[in-house]
Amino acid sequence: MFKNISALMPSKKKVLSFYGLLSLFLILTLFTLGLYLSLLNDLENKTTAAKRALSERMDGIFTELKQVTDDADLSCDRDNIKLLRRATFYSPTFKEIGLFNSNFKVYCSNLGPANIKIYDSIISRIKGSADRKTVSLMRSNTLSESTFFAFYQRSDGLGANGLAPPDRIAISVDIILLPDYFYELTLGKQILSSNREGIDSSVMAEQEASLADWSMSLVVLLPSSLYWRHFWSLLPVMLICWALLLAAFFIGHFVLVYYRRSLRHCIKRAIKSETMEVHFQPIVSLNAGCFHEMEALIRWRSFRHGQVSPLVIVDMADRLGLIDDLTWMVIRKVGDFYREYPEQLRNIKTAVNVDRHSLLKDGFADTLATILEEYPELKGRLGLEVTETSALNAVELPLMVSRFEHIKALGVGLSVDDFGTGYAGLDFLRRFPYDTLKLDQVFIASLKDDQFTRQILTSVTKLAKELNMELVAEGVEREDQLNAVRELGVDRVQGYYFCRPLPKEQVIAWFEENTIK
Repeated sequence: MFKNISALMPSKKKVLSFYGLLSLFLILTLFTLGLYLSLLNDLENKTTAAKRALSERMDGIFTELKQVTDDADLSCDRDNIKLLRRATFYSPTFKEIGLFNSNFKVYCSNLGPANIKIYDSIISRIKGSADRKTVSLMRSNTLSESTFFAFYQRSDGLGANGLAPPDRIAISVDIILLPDYFYELTLGKQILSSNREGIDSSVMAEQEASLADWSMSLVVLLPSSLYWRHFWSLLPVMLICWALLLAAFFIGHFVLVYYRRSLRHCIKRAIKSETMEVHFQPIVSLNAGCFHEMEALIRWRSFRHGQVSPLVIVDMADRLGLIDDLTWMVIRKVGDFYREYPEQLRNIKTAVNVDRHSLLKDGFADTLATILEEYPELKGRLGLEVTETSALNAVELPLMVSRFEHIKALGVGLSVDDFGTGYAGLDFLRRFPYDTLKLDQVFIASLKDDQFTRQILTSVTKLAKELNMELVAEGVEREDQLNAVRELGVDRVQGYYFCRPLPKEQVIAWFEENTIK
């Protein structure tokens, strides 16, 4: 293994550079996007937590005012003032607390007797509130120009109001949001608290929460400076992940290369040792009194690579220059099959796929003749299916006709495989008709629903009949497809509707069960 990998080292720097850039791109994309989504989620969670804390603070405010109101009366004597002073002293929110009557006049506070008329706009909000409570932001002579006011009124008209600096309300938000996030807390149309003016970077996102019961709204902002602070803190982790991903890509690349090279060697060894299997798929005759046929198909399960696709085997064999060896191996295994079951296969023909380029080689027909002498059981029973891989040029066309004549003289049948998907020329069919023409399964699949396909196959069928060629429809999997090709006058059918490719023992059993009487 290491010897094979060492042979790849000249490309090591190029591979390392490619996967280094790819890993860097993936890591940067993953971390930048992941960090952004993570901060968005954190922004949403922090906003929700701040809203919850603010709601709890507001509930606590009115619990205080309700308790003061429950303990008060309509007088403003020494005991009432003492009561209000004690409530203010122990209050976590208010700097000043007062009592108002049913006429909405503040008649007493912790500073002493008072005679202050509450604004009409506030009165209307108190009356309109289901719980007879409201908040406001306005000027106070004792606290500041922007003072937070809370009002609560009992059902009998006695009420209490509390005054507090706005930062007493915002402290519950500050604990959750600062120092990472900027925010703006508004009451009505006025700003209750904000650190938004201190933003020294662009805003990447924002989240808004509404507290409708208190006429408040909270906007929380995600500054880009927070994003980049987290980004740079993650840089060591990013470098470690980049190195690990690069190592995974780099090792995986050479493991894959080794796997492919290993597969190439395994296929080469299997072809040389003729250890691949051949399965057989019946070609069912639709004419009474005619015998079925079959097609030989390569199958191989590697101990190291598992079940390998026939297309991979053929492609690799072609690249290794072993496509002819693969063909001879399959033909010999077909010969062994006939030799093992002479009686059961007496009237059954078998087709083997062969590449068109192989037929153009000088020694192909001679080698085929040698195998037929080795396996006389194949004479008159073997057919070659020529795959349409490329068009024939002016030089190859007469050469191919000559090869076909030689092969026909050996008693070997010829058919064109997958007709309509490659390069089979009408001129070649005219000069040397095949014995059989096989219609590709892509046409059969769309035959029922595609009128254009039906017209094409009708013309092809007519051409085949005029040239005395038999027809085989490949890929028939349903009864409606069978009925359609039968209407076209097709002679034989191949596909999963009747049988899949089977090992030799199972295909013998199938023929015994489906013998034409």
